[in-house]
Amino acid sequence: MGKIPCAHCQLLYPPHALKKAPEQDLYFCCAGCESVYFLLHSLELENFYDKLGDKTLQPISEPQSPISTHYDTSQFLEAFSTPTKEGLEVALILENIHCAACIWLIEHVLLKQEGVNKVQVNYTTHRAYIDFDPQNIPLSKVLSTIETIGYRARVFDPKIESGGKKAHYHHYVALVVGIFSTMNVMWIAIANYAGYFSGMDANMSFKLNIASWVLSSLTLFITGAAFLKGAFYGLKNGFFGMDLSVSLGALTTYLYSIYATFHAQEPYFESVSMIITLVFISKFLELKAKIRANTLLDSLQGALPSQVLLLRETEGGVERVLVSPTEVKIGDRIEVLSGECVASDGELESAHAQVNSQIVNGEITPLDLHAGQSVLSGYSNVGASFVYRVRTPFKQSFLSQMVRLVQKSFTQKPQIQMQADKLAHRFTQIVLFITLVSLLGWGFLGGVWERALVISVSVLIIACPCAFALATPIALVLATNQAFKKGILCKQAASLETLAKVQKLFVDKTGTLTMPTLQVQDYKVYRDYNPHWLLSLVVHNPHPVSKGVSVWTQENFNTQASAPLDSLTQEVGGLRGEIGGHILLGGSVEYLRAQGVEIAEQSQESHFAYSEDGEIKALFNLHAPLKPDSVQSVRALQEMGLEIEILSGDSSVQVHHIAQSLGIACHAPLSPEQKLTHIQGALARGEMIAMVGDGMNDAPSLAQSQVSLCMCEGHDLSLLHSDVILLNTSFKSVLNAFVIAKQAHQRVRQNLLISTLYNALLIPCAVCGLINPPLAALSMSLSSLLVVGNSFRLRG
Repeated sequence: MGKIPCAHCQLLYPPHALKKAPEQDLYFCCAGCESVYFLLHSLELENFYDKLGDKTLQPISEPQSPISTHYDTSQFLEAFSTPTKEGLEVALILENIHCAACIWLIEHVLLKQEGVNKVQVNYTTHRAYIDFDPQNIPLSKVLSTIETIGYRARVFDPKIESGGKKAHYHHYVALVVGIFSTMNVMWIAIANYAGYFSGMDANMSFKLNIASWVLSSLTLFITGAAFLKGAFYGLKNGFFGMDLSVSLGALTTYLYSIYATFHAQEPYFESVSMIITLVFISKFLELKAKIRANTLLDSLQGALPSQVLLLRETEGGVERVLVSPTEVKIGDRIEVLSGECVASDGELESAHAQVNSQIVNGEITPLDLHAGQSVLSGYSNVGASFVYRVRTPFKQSFLSQMVRLVQKSFTQKPQIQMQADKLAHRFTQIVLFITLVSLLGWGFLGGVWERALVISVSVLIIACPCAFALATPIALVLATNQAFKKGILCKQAASLETLAKVQKLFVDKTGTLTMPTLQVQDYKVYRDYNPHWLLSLVVHNPHPVSKGVSVWTQENFNTQASAPLDSLTQEVGGLRGEIGGHILLGGSVEYLRAQGVEIAEQSQESHFAYSEDGEIKALFNLHAPLKPDSVQSVRALQEMGLEIEILSGDSSVQVHHIAQSLGIACHAPLSPEQKLTHIQGALARGEMIAMVGDGMNDAPSLAQSQVSLCMCEGHDLSLLHSDVILLNTSFKSVLNAFVIAKQAHQRVRQNLLISTLYNALLIPCAVCGLINPPLAALSMSLSSLLVVGNSFRLRG
C-alpha cells in the first residue's frame, strides 16, 4: 500500500505511521498537526489549504517550553513596544516561513484573537508588526498563538540581529572561489584552443580537460550552490524561475563536458564557470546592498537621544539629574544645553531659545522660539541653554514617531519585479517541453535513442537561458559602475531600471536645488565698522548664520585674520564680545533691540545684525542660493518628459520664487506627513515616481517612493532610505542618474531582444538535429558574449 499524506503538513507517511481522526476520513502524522487542522476549521480558515496547494509544511512539534510571562511585564513592554491609539505595537521576527500562504495564515489567525488590532507581516524580512491591547491579550499569548500553528516568533531586538553578516561572509567566499576558478579555467581553455591548431598531444589535452573539470566543479557546487538550492526548492514548489534556468543550463553543459572529456570531444567547462560566476556577481551585489540597508535600519534607534538633563525640585533648590528619556514623565522640566538634541516634545519655559529645526522641516536657518511655544523632539540647541516642560511621552514624541514611520515605510516599500524572471519562468517550461518532445520524437520515430539523447542535450544546451540571465544584471551592474564614476552610488543595480521608468520627480529645496549652506544675499551698512572685529565675533561660532557672515566677511574684505577678543559670550539670540573696552553685538534684530540698540529697519528678512558700542553698523540677509546648474538640469529633465514638483518644509517666500524661476510646481510649507501624503497620492494614481531629498523630514517620503535619491551630505535617515546616493552634491548628478538609467534600460531591452532572436533561430535548428552539442555550447557562449559586449557599450 502506498503512502498517505498528513491532512495538515501534507507530508507522505506509511499508513501505520498515521493517526486516523475519529469518525472522519482524515489522517495526521502527529497530535500537533491534528490540533492545528481543527483549529483552522474552527476559525473558518480552512481555505489556507487551497492557498498552500501542493506545498508541504513541517510537522507541528510540541513547544519546548511554555512562553514566559516575562514578556507581559511592564518593564519588557516599555522597552520593546510602542504605544498606539488602540494599544501597543511590537515587532517580531518569524521563523519557519515557507511561502505567502504562511504569511496569510499567521495574519488571519492573529486577527481572529480578541485584543489583536492589526497585523502586518513582510515576507522578505520575515518581520511582523503586531498592534494589540495588552489588557485583552498578553504578548505571551500572541507568541504562543503563533507557535500553536507551527511557526516560531521572537521579539525583534536590533542589538542582537546579526545574521546578515554570516550570509555576507559565505557569499563572499563563494564569489572568491568563482572568480578564482573562472580565471584559471579560461586560461586552460585558451591553451586548449591554441593546442588544437598547433597539434597538442592528446594526453596533455586530456590532463588540461581534467583540470578544467575540477575548477568548474568548484564553481558549480560552491559558487553555484545558491542557484542549485533555489532551483531545487523552486521545483518542489512548482516555480520555474531564473535559478532553475541557470542551474539547468550549467548542469547540462557540465554533464556534457564530462562526457566529452572521456570521448575525445571538445568540453565546455569554461562556459559552466563563466555562466555561474557572472550571474552570481549580480546576486552578491544585491545581497550586499540589502545587508547594508538592514544593518542601518536596525541601528535606527541611534538617532534618539540616550540621556536628558532632568530638573528635580528639592528642598534645597533644583537638582540636575541625567536620566533615560523613557523615564521622563509628562510635566517634568528638562534643560537642554548648547549643542544637545531635544528628546521629547514640550513647551518652552525659558524666555528665548534658538534651535536648528533641520530634522523637522529640512531648513538650515535657525528657529527663534519664545516662552510658551512648542519644542519638538529632534530640535538641536544652537544657542544658550534653555528649559522646557515635557508634554508628550518619549515614545510618542515627534522623533520617535518619525523613526517608527520610517521603519514601517521601509517594510512597505513597493518592489518592482524584474520581467526577466517571469520570462525565464515561461521560457524554462517551454524548453523542458520541447526537450521532452525532441527526445520522444527522435526516439520513437527515428528509432535511435542515442541520437535522440544527443539532440535533446543539444536543445537544452542551446536553450540555456544564460543570455536571459545575463541580459538584465550585467547591463545594470556596468551602468552602476559607470554611475559611480560620475559620483552616483546605487545601493541596488535594479534601482536604475526603476529610475528609467519614472514619470514624476518630487524634489526638496534645501540642499537639493539650493546650496546646503547660507550665504549673504544682500546687506545694508549704516556706518563704517571694523571688519576684523566682526570676523572675530563670528569666525569660531558653529551657527549657520555666523558661518555665512564669516565667509562673506573674509571674501569681501580679503582678510583671514581676526582680532583677539577680551571676552566672548553666546547668549539667547546672539553673541556678545568685548575688545579694548568696545562692546560688540551680533545676532537677530530682536536680540540687539533687547540690548538697547536702536534699529529703525523693520525687515523680517534680516537674519543678522551687527553693532559696536550700542550703535547699529550693518544688517545682513542670508539665503541658500540655487546651485549653479539647477536651472539647466531641471530643463533637461523636463525635456526627457519628467514632471517635476517641489515639496519643501520652508515657510519663506523664497521657495516659491525659486519654483517660479524654474517653471515648476511648488508645495510649501509641508510637514513630513504632508510630504508623504503627496507621495502616496501620486502612487494611488498609478504614477511611477522618484523623490530627491536630504533631510530627516524627507526620510518617510524617500522610503515610500518607488526610487529615491539623496545628496551625500544629507541626514543619516535619508541616506538609509535612499536607493541612490549622489556623491556629487551638484543637481546635475540627478540629471546624470536619469541619463545613465535610461541608457541601461535601453541596453537591457536590446539584450533581451538578442536573447529572444538567438533562441528563436537556433532552437528549431537543434530540434531538427542540425546542431550537435559542441556547436550548441559554442553558440550558447556566443549569445552570452553578444549580450555582455552590448552591455559593455555603457562604458563608452
